[in-house]
Amino acid sequence: MTLEVYAVAPDTGLDVTGRLLYSRHIGGAPVVDSRGAAVGVVTAKDLVDPDRRRSVEPGSSTVYRLTSGGCEKLDGGPAAAPGRAGDVMTSFVVAVSPATDLRDAMSLMVAENIHRLFVIDERKQIIGIVSSMDLLRALLAA
Repeated sequence: MTLEVYAVAPDTGLDVTGRLLYSRHIGGAPVVDSRGAAVGVVTAKDLVDPDRRRSVEPGSSTVYRLTSGGCEKLDGGPAAAPGRAGDVMTSFVVAVSPATDLRDAMSLMVAENIHRLFVIDERKQIIGIVSSMDLLRALLAA
């Protein structure tokens, strides 16, 4: 799993969210509340979908780095374009525990047709993400 997790708030602007995904070379990020609890996921595909409704106001610049110690707020830069992460996010969150077997994680991703799983601890906090790229790396290493 990837331990360095970057996330956005529901009111984070789509432009700020897009810059985060691009600069961190990631295809999606958790959408979290101020405590770091997952409320959804936003992907690059969500950002470019012309049929997704968007608010007309620009969002905030809230970006978080999630660690085992908590939720660190970072400066995501100015938000200028209309729309917010919460407008386009998927509120259906698929998560596993740190003890989940790799094969079970792969099966879940295939069954749900998703590219990332949140790894959540007993406090319901995100401690990592398992992406399809993480799974490919694990298979190559085996």
